[in-house]
Amino acid sequence: MAPKTETLPRTMPSPETGETLTRGVRPFEVTYKGRRIAVDLPGYYPKGDGDGVHVGNDMSAVDSAIRALQEHLE
Repeated sequence: MAPKTETLPRTMPSPETGETLTRGVRPFEVTYKGRRIAVDLPGYYPKGDGDGVHVGNDMSAVDSAIRALQEHLE
């Protein structure tokens, strides 16, 4: 049996401002001991610049990048 895939809504209100945030992906730079790697970070983002909200498995891209940097340096 395949694992259930979570379906997330397309938009949500910002918990800080109430502005409508839309589901999307933005580049995010992960740094570990001076090494850097860019990842595509899913989340809910405002129009233009601004902080996003990450839910569920969104941060797994960052976790994987940190592990890869750690393995490369060790």
